Amino acid sequence: MGHKFEIFTAGCSLCQTALRQLKEAICEKCQVIEYNLNQSADAVVLAKKYNIKAVPSIVVDGEIKFEGIPSHAEIKEIISDI
Repeated sequence: MGHKFEIFTAGCSLCQTALRQLKEAICEKCQVIEYNLNQSADAVVLAKKYNIKAVPSIVVDGEIKFEGIPSHAEIKEIISDI
């Protein structure tokens, strides 16, 4: 079974770049869920639950792994840590 990747965004181009890089880097069994804070009140509630302070932020299996704009190498590091 794969891991659950949640990425919190605001719909900006930098967030979309992070989302694209994440999708390209993960395995086929892994799931990516985007929460756009500008489009969903539920996403805002969930971001508060995780104590998200910046977008994009990546949560893996319920744990914040990265806040801000990750480089390709940083995404690979996130994935290798799980």
